[in-house]
Amino acid sequence: MLEKIVLVTAGGHVSSFHAAMLEMYNTLEAMSPGRFELYGAEGGLSGLNDGKFILINLEDIDENRAGSMIGSNREHLDIERARQAISENNIYAVIMMGGDNHLGEAEKGFEAGLPFIGWPKTMDGDLSSLITLGYETAVVNAVNFTKSHYNTAITSERVFYVVTFGRDTDWIGCGVSAYADVMSIGAEEVYSWDFIRGKIAEDVENNKQKYGVGFSVVHVSEGVKINEMKDPPEEHQKKDGHGEVKLQPKWVALELERLSEASGFTSASQVYEYTLRDLPPTETDKRLAKMAGKECIKAALEQDFGVCPFFKQDGDFYRVVRGPLNEIAKKSFVKGKVFFDYDNLRSTPAFLEVYGNLFRDSLGKPSNRDDLVYRNRVKR
Repeated sequence: MLEKIVLVTAGGHVSSFHAAMLEMYNTLEAMSPGRFELYGAEGGLSGLNDGKFILINLEDIDENRAGSMIGSNREHLDIERARQAISENNIYAVIMMGGDNHLGEAEKGFEAGLPFIGWPKTMDGDLSSLITLGYETAVVNAVNFTKSHYNTAITSERVFYVVTFGRDTDWIGCGVSAYADVMSIGAEEVYSWDFIRGKIAEDVENNKQKYGVGFSVVHVSEGVKINEMKDPPEEHQKKDGHGEVKLQPKWVALELERLSEASGFTSASQVYEYTLRDLPPTETDKRLAKMAGKECIKAALEQDFGVCPFFKQDGDFYRVVRGPLNEIAKKSFVKGKVFFDYDNLRSTPAFLEVYGNLFRDSLGKPSNRDDLVYRNRVKR
């Protein structure tokens, strides 16, 4: 009987899961032909707990399709049930493809003697791996959507809020602010509406003076904390499998419009949630996902368990190395670093020094406001 290497796609899905699966499959075939089969835990971590697995066939993998063909959920690891499933199903290694919560679950399994390896995914970009898989695609989509809403903002002279995923860190906001030339109201700071209103009023007036139109486009993370915002009704509040209250980006948009109208701003909004996960991965995200996937298989074949790939700057791109799973699983925050100016609600040049090569092929150079308004307005 062939030994199994089992993949667990856990938590919210990202666009580049399948690119990693393809590289893992090909790496196994190249490095250890005829010894292993690649399987997925059906439905997510519950599949490992229950001993339910799906064979991953090469012809079934579409690297350009988002989501997970083996399924994903937010379940916890049941160590003893997983131990039994690993023993009874001839499982050689388990690769946890997850964010901070599920890499933490993998670490618990490793500490209990189970053969876990991590693969650092989260579209929020908030692991201690420098880059997380799914992040680049999410930012690229968020940037392009944000830039498109200059059209409504300028045409109708409005404040336009673009609300995206971003539970409790500001990494997506850094990217959107840098590449779409907008302010970003993130999740790591608590704001007063007076402060936000003043910044928007200043932006509206600056645009009116320069382009003859009073408008502003503002990126907002779903985890934004503004003192004057009301909470959603209790009947709309839900908790996930880890006990965390699910955020309501649509409610955030409604509250921002309410506060804006009360302050004399004509406003509009658009919410982007699963769109950031469900569109195809960028070529850069696929490349990184494959690099990390290959490193996971190499670690498994070397029986180097309890590790997770992470990235380092290397010339005009990045290279992948391994680090302790418990270190990579730690959440990484923007505050305390030099990547975002919380007084002006904009990313700093330091962000592009570290992450500019990440977005170079997908987004090119950061946009200038003059590039995004109508040409006749620039000629004024």
